[in-house]
Amino acid sequence: MRVTSEDILHGPIKDTLVRMTGPMILAIFSMMMFGAVDTFFISLMGTDELAAISFTFPVTFTIMNLSIGLGIATSVILAQVIGRQQMQTAQRVCTDALWFSTLIVVIVAGLGVLTIDPLFIALGATENTLPFIHEYMVIWYLSVGLLVIPMTGNAAIRATGDTKWPSILMMSSGVVNAILDPFLIFGIGPFPELGVAGAAYASAISWAIGFVIALWLLGHREKLLTFKPPTAKEVKDTWGKVIRIGSPISLANMLTPITILFLTALVARYGETAVAGFGAGGRIEAFAMILAFAMTSTLSPFMAQNIGAGNVTRAREALNLSLKFVLLVQFVGYLVLAISAPLVSRIFSADPDVLLVAKQYLLIMPAGAAFYAIVIVIATAFNAAHESSKTLIVSLVRLFLLVLPCAYIGGLLADIPGLFAGSVLGNVIAAVFAFWLVNKMLDRLESQQVLEQD
Repeated sequence: MRVTSEDILHGPIKDTLVRMTGPMILAIFSMMMFGAVDTFFISLMGTDELAAISFTFPVTFTIMNLSIGLGIATSVILAQVIGRQQMQTAQRVCTDALWFSTLIVVIVAGLGVLTIDPLFIALGATENTLPFIHEYMVIWYLSVGLLVIPMTGNAAIRATGDTKWPSILMMSSGVVNAILDPFLIFGIGPFPELGVAGAAYASAISWAIGFVIALWLLGHREKLLTFKPPTAKEVKDTWGKVIRIGSPISLANMLTPITILFLTALVARYGETAVAGFGAGGRIEAFAMILAFAMTSTLSPFMAQNIGAGNVTRAREALNLSLKFVLLVQFVGYLVLAISAPLVSRIFSADPDVLLVAKQYLLIMPAGAAFYAIVIVIATAFNAAHESSKTLIVSLVRLFLLVLPCAYIGGLLADIPGLFAGSVLGNVIAAVFAFWLVNKMLDRLESQQVLEQD
């Protein structure tokens, strides 16, 4: 049964979060499979191709996280508007936010096409991998605009409390990509053999299908689109809010793949096989983050509606419950990955040097993922309270003052295992800092609530 605004504001916290999060777990899993399937089939082509696709992860994640950040901004703005039952305003906000998100991502992608070679050369790509990178990224850049509507639209639908249809949309895209990948990469049946480019084409087709479905959901089912031309003031108001709230979120989200980018550059000092092992390990580890990502997708509208309604204590209870559950699940996930590391690392490569780095990654890095999960769940609270600048502060501190310096020093002391261990230490300290900062914010909001009630 669909979760309503009444459930979010007055229903049992645990039951409501479970009902909202359940569908998103499946959706996030399917999106994780999206990248893992690409990596698996490309790994069958050889180490150079696997290393090439590993170089692209930080760049593609950066642009995708830009879109996600704009979607989160749209979601938290809509959540408060919907909570006040202002549906015409919600339509205007959703429509204008979609146009704005599309425009920004298309501009960034256009710049990306022009800078493929210098960017990836700077990251450490060589003449062995650069042709494959170029082959993949040109298609990816030219089609990524099709991804914006499904991603931002999903966030808008979740603002209403509905997580079922967004999960169906995300799973559908993942399934289409998984089916098309082997046919387009290896030229099975009537399909041409496109190699690395085939993975990019498979993604583009799945995004196009998601684009059509998302527009139908937003316009027909949710009634969140309007075809009435906006006034200059309406565009200014909506775009202004999205920029004010979304810019820090987008920048913070983009720092996550930028962290991977810098870590990739550090790992590249040990050779392209090390990069391939690092990329494979990261793809596997990402599955351990499924619950955390699903929780942020549902906790955001839950907290935004309650904070907007003056229920700060209820929002805080939801956050604390989510943090305890995520931390428990992440540590269980770490144990599973650590035990199964020798087996699962063989999925992506048979090269012994690649396997060694992948196993080292899975024995060490997922421990830090537990604390990184804490950071991203806490960031949800900042975003829901429209204090996304704190999300950016935590992300900057985590990247530049903690994870990268600790990883660099660890690499000097103990090579790749030391690099991974240093990254874990940085995430632990970042989680402690974020927890302190969010409690300060919630204390202040609760004090303001008491004063307003008096």
